[in-house]
Amino acid sequence: MSAVREPAVAGRFYAGTQEALDAAIEGCFLHPLGPGSLPEVAPDGPGRINAIISPHAGYMFSGPAAAHGFAALAADGIPDTVVILGPSHYAAARTGAVSLTDAWRTPLGTVPVDVDLGRKLAESSSLLEADEEAHRFEHSLEVQVPFLQFTYRDRVPKICPICLRSHPMGSSAQLIEDARAVGETIAHTVGARRAVLIASTDFSHQVPHDFAQRQDRLALDAILALDPEGLLRTVSENDISMCGPVPVAVALSFCLARGPHQAQLLRYYTSGDIIGDRTAVVGYASVLVRPSGG
Repeated sequence: MSAVREPAVAGRFYAGTQEALDAAIEGCFLHPLGPGSLPEVAPDGPGRINAIISPHAGYMFSGPAAAHGFAALAADGIPDTVVILGPSHYAAARTGAVSLTDAWRTPLGTVPVDVDLGRKLAESSSLLEADEEAHRFEHSLEVQVPFLQFTYRDRVPKICPICLRSHPMGSSAQLIEDARAVGETIAHTVGARRAVLIASTDFSHQVPHDFAQRQDRLALDAILALDPEGLLRTVSENDISMCGPVPVAVALSFCLARGPHQAQLLRYYTSGDIIGDRTAVVGYASVLVRPSGG
């Protein structure tokens, strides 16, 4: 009997029924802060995007930003596997947790897990281990899956979910080395797969809008410079309340291990731009990373 990871936040972070979820995601793409059109999959796309950075709040807040990244992925082609890197909001373990269950379910159906890749990753690094419990309640990875399903429909790629620690803690030097090592392990292990990484993160949390913009600009500058070490140091030294700097640093390290890359900011805004209250906001951004010259 196959094992399926059931949704933990359906009906909370996103709609709990197929019809309502389809409508909500469509609304994210067509939102004034979204890309403005529905995604169009190019089966023969160039396949040059190696990573996107995508937010993970409730869809009414972060969905329009997330839609930009998935629209870009659709135009780029159909990956074999999407490795989803998300920060843990419940655990602070140094080791990343790889999901090896057969599939993940959402109201839009089930998505197969690339168990072969996940098992090889867990075998290739002491920093990665098979652990379903770390994924049981975590939303940062789950909220990416319905966007993949909506975008690719019956051609949705396999996923490889990996839950990582969220904030920099302990030795900065060790954290930087860990992020580099995990990114390089993924790069070396994907083999001939056409793989894309999604690094799930929100930016500043519950601070005034103008302050969030200044803080998030510091983090985004490091990301756009393809500087994973600089990102982790910037977040730590400036006390930026970004929840997923580690997944982003791993994704950047993955890209750099595959050669020179360039990053592009697709959309940034805060929750204040959605609801009008700018006293205590959360920042959201969508970024893509692809080889230089493309």
